[in-house]
Amino acid sequence: CGVETAKSIWVREHSCPSCGFETDRDANAAMNVLQRGFAELGLGWPEDTPVETVTATDTTHFESVSASHVVETGSLGVVRERDALSG
Repeated sequence: CGVETAKSIWVREHSCPSCGFETDRDANAAMNVLQRGFAELGLGWPEDTPVETVTATDTTHFESVSASHVVETGSLGVVRERDALSG
């Protein structure tokens, strides 16, 4: 989501207080560098939508899913058109 959080150098995990996204600190830094490089080249960053899932142990966690893979209510016609164009 882009919210910056201050943390000590020995803290190895990034946890966003705004959206709840959690990842390894180095992986998050690499994503930030990649995103800035894309912006420098005038390329867009793929939009991810956090989705809530329930695991087999019935605990909730968040994953990122590409927005192009999310089918919203009433958008089946759009999906069919896109599939027809690609097929």
